Amino acid sequence: MTTSNADHHISVVPVDGGWQVHSPFDNTPLMFLSGAKAEEKAKALAERLAAAGRDARVLIHDRTQALVGTWRYFAYEAPLAELPIRPV
Repeated sequence: MTTSNADHHISVVPVDGGWQVHSPFDNTPLMFLSGAKAEEKAKALAERLAAAGRDARVLIHDRTQALVGTWRYFAYEAPLAELPIRPV
């Protein structure tokens, strides 16, 4: 269960024939043949959550179901278009 104070979890888990991405966007997981593509999609979903003002955490599992990586995405305090841009 996710509350407004908690991270929204997006998980990449192995399944027969590939990898699934579970997210708070939908009850139906996304299916990928490539673990790298599944991880890429999970991170993109986390970026969308952060841009919408919600904290997110990506959890990556290996073929043995062991947790092998996590990434945190913190909610943006302002819409992306309003963030200050520093000159390079």
